[in-house]
Amino acid sequence: MADKNTDINAGVQAQNGFAFQRNSAICVMLDKYDLLIGNNFFVCIEHHDDIIFTYLNESGSIKEIDSYQSKKSSSYWSTDKELGEIVSKMTRVGHNLLLDTMPKDESYVHNLFFLTNKSINLNCGSKKAPKYSEIVKEDNLLVSFSELHEEIKKNLISKMTDFSHEICQLSNVKFMHLEFGNTDKAQREQLIGKISQLFKDKNVDAVAALETIIILFRDVETVYNQGGQSKLLDESKRIYSLKILEAFNVIENKTKTYALWRQHSEKIAEHLKITLSISKNYKVYIDNSFDYFKDLKMVEFQKIYNFVKETNVDEVCYTVSSSIIMLNEEFKKSNQTLLKNEIVLFAIISAYAELRV
Repeated sequence: MADKNTDINAGVQAQNGFAFQRNSAICVMLDKYDLLIGNNFFVCIEHHDDIIFTYLNESGSIKEIDSYQSKKSSSYWSTDKELGEIVSKMTRVGHNLLLDTMPKDESYVHNLFFLTNKSINLNCGSKKAPKYSEIVKEDNLLVSFSELHEEIKKNLISKMTDFSHEICQLSNVKFMHLEFGNTDKAQREQLIGKISQLFKDKNVDAVAALETIIILFRDVETVYNQGGQSKLLDESKRIYSLKILEAFNVIENKTKTYALWRQHSEKIAEHLKITLSISKNYKVYIDNSFDYFKDLKMVEFQKIYNFVKETNVDEVCYTVSSSIIMLNEEFKKSNQTLLKNEIVLFAIISAYAELRV
């Protein structure tokens, strides 16, 4: 049986403690984004460890786990009892991951990261003994326990002796420095910058994208582990890769739609008699349209989306504005709806931007 971890639900009592974990999880995800594309994975917060990235094979079994003990600090870390306790906890996490009942691939491996925004001074020695050191910092971002000098290893293990641990898991331990601010505000600004850089060739609103991703994490970060014990089979704690990638796609489509409306609003609004008060609130109408497209219960919006998908007016129109106007008129001719005219129009524009632009 896996050890019960008394820290499992502790974070639920202190929402502020989640900010660095959540933000660092998003940061890791953005840094690895190109590698994550095409992979089937899910992310968990406060589940076995602070952050868990679980990668699945074609049959849904686990092929690899990256587990992160994520802690911010105002000063550098040294090889002391505090670090010994953290590493001890990480080795127990590794032990519990092996015992977790979720099916695993034959080649299953896991990595145990200690992730922090300050340097980690891994050292040993005294006045009478040779001194050795390895500093994990800006120019040395990742160091494995197995790469350390034998004397440093011995020193770190000596700091673990007061705590329960699994020595055999030390080969999976890695120390990772993350260039990250100390406050939630500073971290968010850095994440917005990363999103802007990552999607610089696409129409992505970085601020909106970050807020959308944070909402995904917020939905699971405060869910209690059932019975006080972590189980990877607990789907309530997961954020799936498809959800994460879909969020970025929706933001990109929303941003494209905003730009399309701003570019063609005068011609469309004048022809269809859309007042300025409605036109100025275009973001609300567009956001609602994309939300309703995802909701299969919103039948009228599914009808509009499918109509735009199946009706090719671009063959007979010369401008985007004339295509949208024709789609709007043709939809009204062939469909009865209780939706207001402006709601129908912005749903058509949103579907057109996603499908044709």
